[in-house]
Amino acid sequence: MSLFIETLTLVYILLGLLAVLIVAVAILLSYKKKIKPQESIPGVEEMAKTTFFWADYHRGKIGEDEQK
Repeated sequence: MSLFIETLTLVYILLGLLAVLIVAVAILLSYKKKIKPQESIPGVEEMAKTTFFWADYHRGKIGEDEQK
């Protein structure tokens, strides 16, 4: 009977450690989400707009519609 009590105690200890580990991971993940996103590099949005403009222009989506 003594072995059963020790095994049960060990199971409780392991379940407690698992619960503490789950809580720690949840706290770390919530902290990671609070980190500010990376700031954009100046000029990247303008370069992207220009790139898409010229891509549309060469596909004929811009310019021909206005002339017709």
